[in-house]
Amino acid sequence: MRLDQFWVKTGTRLHLGQLDLNGSLGRLYGGLGLAIDQPQLEIMAERNHHLEIISPDSEKKRLVSIVRKYLEYYQLPGVKINLLQSLPSHSGLGSGTQLSLALGLAITRVYALEPSLAELASITDRESSRSGIGVAAFEQGGFLVDGGKPIHQARDDFKVPPLLFRIPFPDEWVMILVLPDQEEKMYGQKEEATFNALPPMDEQVSGSITRLILMKLLPGLIEKDLASFGQAVTEIQKLVGNYFAPVQGGQYASTLGSQLADYLLSQGAAGVGQSSWGPTIYGFTHQEKQADLLDRTRCFLGGRGRVWTAKGVNHGAKWGWK
Repeated sequence: MRLDQFWVKTGTRLHLGQLDLNGSLGRLYGGLGLAIDQPQLEIMAERNHHLEIISPDSEKKRLVSIVRKYLEYYQLPGVKINLLQSLPSHSGLGSGTQLSLALGLAITRVYALEPSLAELASITDRESSRSGIGVAAFEQGGFLVDGGKPIHQARDDFKVPPLLFRIPFPDEWVMILVLPDQEEKMYGQKEEATFNALPPMDEQVSGSITRLILMKLLPGLIEKDLASFGQAVTEIQKLVGNYFAPVQGGQYASTLGSQLADYLLSQGAAGVGQSSWGPTIYGFTHQEKQADLLDRTRCFLGGRGRVWTAKGVNHGAKWGWK
């Protein structure tokens, strides 16, 4: 049987906050992230004489833009892409990185090329905005910490931020995820302008974040102490959220997001936050408590968005031939 279709399937990631928005040590950002299993992205690719995309109309423009960059870079004649499952865009779940890497991997493999993930990321990221978290989540999964990028790095000098720490996420911990309905989202040039408009984070705040990570969050994760881990996540969210409050209107991107975080805490979630710029809100809990918290959160939201559960993923994307 001839195998000429290459498939890629991956989950996405939560972004739990930045390490340093001060920059006085010569680096900016850094990040905390977690690869998760839901929602999922799945694509199929095969050689073609021209570009052909099979997808919902809402996804086609983004797919065409990404695929053309790979075809032009590798001087390939065309490809047929079938989008079987998609990730919600501009929701704080890192869909852009996961989609770009999945497409790049599939396109190059059907033409017998094997570039590195760093090379694939650089082709679609001319502004050097890809996080080390997103690339590492696609490559190996788990709970991840990256070291950000040099503060004076040139825009066209792409380097994936270094991965500082990676550890498997406990199977018995789960997340309640909420994607509230919200028209305005932060991404692209608007996101970049927002960063540029803000003053450097106070050095003491950056210090508090890194101390929380090293002395509470990571020990709690290693010792599987969900209460300690969750408290650290919540505190980091407050510090990062307060920094961004002038541009997002509060600790969260919307009033509903803030209400959801408060509600999840009141119902026993161990820790809460907003993934990246949101609007996705997350709450950590034990596996045996997820069903009840899921039902309660859905009732609280009342149809104003989507609620689902997810688990950590301790492996990278999966792929193969059909």
